[in-house]
Amino acid sequence: MQDNSGNVIRLVIGDVEISGWDSVTADSQIDTPADNWSLSLFREDGQPLPESVHGAAKIQLFYNNEVILTSIADNIEEAVSRQGYGLEISGRDLAGQLIDCSVPIFNGRQITLEELLQRYVLAGDLASVIRDVHIQDNSWLKNKVSVEPSESLWDAIAKAAQVTGQHVWLEPDGSLSIGDPFANPYQVQEALRLIKPLDNSNNVLDLSYSNDVSGVFSQIKVLSQDGEAQSILSEAMAQTQYSFNRLKIVTLGDVETKAEADAALNKIIKDNNLAAFGLTATVDDWIIDGRLWRAGFYVNVETNALSRATGKWAVLGRTFSLSREKGKTTKLNLKRQGDWAQPLIYKDPESKTKKKTKKAKKTKGDQQQ
Repeated sequence: MQDNSGNVIRLVIGDVEISGWDSVTADSQIDTPADNWSLSLFREDGQPLPESVHGAAKIQLFYNNEVILTSIADNIEEAVSRQGYGLEISGRDLAGQLIDCSVPIFNGRQITLEELLQRYVLAGDLASVIRDVHIQDNSWLKNKVSVEPSESLWDAIAKAAQVTGQHVWLEPDGSLSIGDPFANPYQVQEALRLIKPLDNSNNVLDLSYSNDVSGVFSQIKVLSQDGEAQSILSEAMAQTQYSFNRLKIVTLGDVETKAEADAALNKIIKDNNLAAFGLTATVDDWIIDGRLWRAGFYVNVETNALSRATGKWAVLGRTFSLSREKGKTTKLNLKRQGDWAQPLIYKDPESKTKKKTKKAKKTKGDQQQ
């Protein structure tokens, strides 16, 4: 199926290129691994698929010459009747393979993010599938995590990235990115508008605003379990929509300093706000400012139809859709700019234990002298 500009949506699978799709869905969410995709078509004179088109075949979905996603076909369904031939191909992005497959270890061990990626991804069973990894910040790559037998590759990678203060996501070309998805956001030049009465300046089909404050607190205290008694290391008051105080006390055993407590507190507040405020917008087409919509964009919204939707938003996710009834549309999952928080950098407790043990021995020796 081509749009009015002659743009073609084509799927390359095996050694075959298929276009003329009747329906397409391609999801991409920063906070959700293994995003789903699906394509289907119906032809009165359809032909059987060649042998190279099968489940587990590698695929790439293109919009003209730009890659939308790289993946593996999880499922292929064919149907035939007197009226014609139907085909549906679906799957998940390459994070699905990392979720399905286990880390090839048989005893629990401590491992760094760098070793995990080099040994078990780039040089492991999935080396032909995930061929590249991009790490934004390598300052904390020596931090280790515990990996247990049967643990999935994705869980191990996500956990190992978290202790370096970084997030993990998949790029359209199938490479693995580790860092901050909003480190260098593209600011969309064209504002999203839904102004009443409707006129030609509007480019939004629908808007939906969500304000779930069940996880929002006006007073938060972070406590440490170090020492004989608990002590408050950090606390903050926040402006909320509640008319009364809501206190939340969080105990974090691995927090030792005021700076660490402040960082933990800041992340708690941001995570709560990320969940509390959201906007969903549906727009025509898959293109904005001459490029495909992508998670990680920044966009401004202008509307007089919803009281709290106007503002600066971040694209946490987008879903491309194609149908014969509605054509191409993009559904945007928007969060307030600044509410995204990176994982907290983790200090290896094993190193702390070694330091304390060494100090204890020295003290004992001093006493004997």
